[in-house]
Order: sequence, then C-alpha cells, then structure tokens
Amino acid sequence: MVTTSSKDIILETARNIFKRFGFAKTSIGDIAIAARKGRRTIYTYFESKEEIYKAVIEKEVDVLRTKLTEVIFTESNAKEKLKGYMITRMVTINELANYYEALRNDYLQDFKIIENIREDFDNQEISLISEILTEGVEDNEFIIENIDLTAKAIVIALKGFEIPFFIEKVDKDIEGQLNSLIDILFKGILKK
Repeated sequence: MVTTSSKDIILETARNIFKRFGFAKTSIGDIAIAARKGRRTIYTYFESKEEIYKAVIEKEVDVLRTKLTEVIFTESNAKEKLKGYMITRMVTINELANYYEALRNDYLQDFKIIENIREDFDNQEISLISEILTEGVEDNEFIIENIDLTAKAIVIALKGFEIPFFIEKVDKDIEGQLNSLIDILFKGILKK
C-alpha cells in the first residue's frame, strides 16, 4: 500500500484550491483547513503561499514535460513527433489549471518564480523541438538551414497561440487550428 506524505497531501490540496479560487484568493489557512493539517505543518514544508504555488506549478510543468516526452518516444517519424508534440502541449496546458492561471493573470507576471519556471521550460522546449528537427533533417523529412532558430520560432508561435486559446477563450478547436499552423510550418506559404 502506498502512503501519501503530508507534503504531497498539502500540494494536491493546494493545487485544487488554487485551481478553484486562484492564487490571490487562496490563503495558507484555506490550504491547512482543506488538507486537514495545522498551519504549523504547512510551514514545516513551505515558507509561504508563494512557495506552495511554485511547487504546484513545478509539479504541473513536470506533468507537461512527461506527456511531451512520451509523444516524442511513441511517434515513429519526426513529422508526427512534431505534430503530436504541438497538439499535446496545447491540450495539456489547457488542462493544467494553475500553470494556465500563471500564464493568464497579469499580477502573476511579476512573480519572478513563475517567470523563472517559464523561462526554464521554454529552454527545455527549444531543446526538445531541436532534437525532433535534427532527427527530421537526418531522416530527410525536413530541410532546415538553422535548426536552433527554427525551434525557437516554433516555441514562440506556440506561446502566441496560448493567448487566443486560453486567455481570450476563443474558438476551442485547438487541434484544427494547430493543424493549420502545422500545414504552414511543413508546406510554407509560397506557391510551388
């Protein structure tokens, strides 16, 4: 039988509370009551609400990273890996409520911890996409002059899609719109 540690219980409880009420409207007391732990227990593991939120976001980023890595290892060619990566990324971010809130809310933009997590993840994404692109070039699927620049451009494009999908809550056809972006990426815009 697997036992859940107090820290894990606190994190999962905090995740659910942040998801429901957001960072600003959640207090350490709310987390303690919902986790059925004393405030002292909370402070044994975390110094502040910000530290708890950071841990929750890091856990969600780990979920995202795991799903993206799985896509890379399950698809057979670079084109399908890149397509699967892009779709999985956007769908998963939509499901990760707290990471999503951190992307969405202006007042969290000044929260240096979130900025650092995002910057680290952006760099990891560029690296993962570079690997896919390199594989595609080596297997003659892609013709790319500058893999690093192309990987950065793809990450920037995906980040740009976050705004209409998640913040403005426009058309939720994530896969359909991403397929259009993927077509542009693979076929270009020049008439052949």
